[in-house]
Amino acid sequence: MPSTLPRLLLGLSVPLILWSCSQPTSFAEADPYANGQSYPWSQTTALTPQSLTSGVNTLQYETATFARNSWGPVERNRSNGEQQAGDGKPLTLNGKVYSQGYGVHAGSELRFSLKGTNGAQCTRFTASVGVDDEVGARGSVSFSVLIDKQLKYSSPLLIGSSPTQQIDIDLTAAQELVLLVDAAGDGISYDHADWADPKIYCNDQTPAVQMGLDRSELTLFHKLSATLNATFSSTTKVTGPLALRLEGGGLPLELLTTSVPFTGSGSATYPVTISAPNELSYDPARNLSSYRLIASSGGQDVASALVTINVKPLEVQASLEPSSISGRDGETKSVTVVLTTMPPLPAPVALGLSFEVGGRTSDFVEILGVGPTRMEGGSLRAEAQLRFFNTPDLPDDRTRQQARMQVSFGGTGYETSGYRSPGYGGKMQPILNLQLLR
Repeated sequence: MPSTLPRLLLGLSVPLILWSCSQPTSFAEADPYANGQSYPWSQTTALTPQSLTSGVNTLQYETATFARNSWGPVERNRSNGEQQAGDGKPLTLNGKVYSQGYGVHAGSELRFSLKGTNGAQCTRFTASVGVDDEVGARGSVSFSVLIDKQLKYSSPLLIGSSPTQQIDIDLTAAQELVLLVDAAGDGISYDHADWADPKIYCNDQTPAVQMGLDRSELTLFHKLSATLNATFSSTTKVTGPLALRLEGGGLPLELLTTSVPFTGSGSATYPVTISAPNELSYDPARNLSSYRLIASSGGQDVASALVTINVKPLEVQASLEPSSISGRDGETKSVTVVLTTMPPLPAPVALGLSFEVGGRTSDFVEILGVGPTRMEGGSLRAEAQLRFFNTPDLPDDRTRQQARMQVSFGGTGYETSGYRSPGYGGKMQPILNLQLLR
């Protein structure tokens, strides 16, 4: 809706008499919460429901049917700030600035009607949420979304340093949307929360195509793919094929099935395959999150469905054969890098070998490279070449070394190796015993 609609809070709220908040002189950091006092605010005039139209509706330009907040007014396109209207800063989550959204304070509530105009039917709500950067790493809140009084989303406990959470909720046939932010049981201090870039998607009529999935949750292993079945149906003639794309979620997954040959009318079921080729996250909420599968025809979206995808790390075991080598100056020795995964990888991928990141390299051995990978007995195997070299001033008591090595796979190295690698930790670090012969 256009931005000329009446401002939700600044234009329609009546002035409130707030207790003054004088700050005592102190060497400690000033507490903006005035000895535990709160400055609750609520809407005091009835507001007309917003007018949602076909397409994408930016929610901050819509009118709430009810609003309340615990630290001054709710702010539009600004962070909550302090007690006065309009005293917030640009909405900012983990360094990213959002031009649109609501800045609120736990506990807060915003209600919206989902009744569209001119036959528009709302199908989807999306937003990015978190604790605004203006409070640093402090604050502790939880976000909830209710659809027709039913809880459809509940965030983990979020603090100022938590990753931004993505919300994507189905609104099909829904009548009311309620956005809640609550304190985490430790008071409301610094609980500045943002509903950033909130959007409601609506169609101008009942969709010509309906899409259903055979499951609501899909388990997917890192570096592998998994398949679900999507059923498409229509009572009218559809021009196919339908293009598919995957949106939302916490990880950059890859949709391998990019179109289906659905056309005409009736119904048909097709397998849809998704893979997880990229790095996992340290945040469990990103590895287990909701994605939306969207079908389009002629550049227009015609159907969508939500699926929760749980991306898990592979079970891995890395070893070196042999686990001990020795050599003289200039000699090259071969070591077999062995990697076993569960589930097994369907085809060979590149293996890498290095000395542990952050650990001591060798004073007398260097890695020349790793050859091509082969599959043998359910394991990946590749030959690494190591060269011995002698440094004259190296003491004899340093010619033996128990080296912690680092195995990687997939060709990118960092994402599947080392103690910093999400999901794998130290599982890829076998020991190699080295001896320089003189």
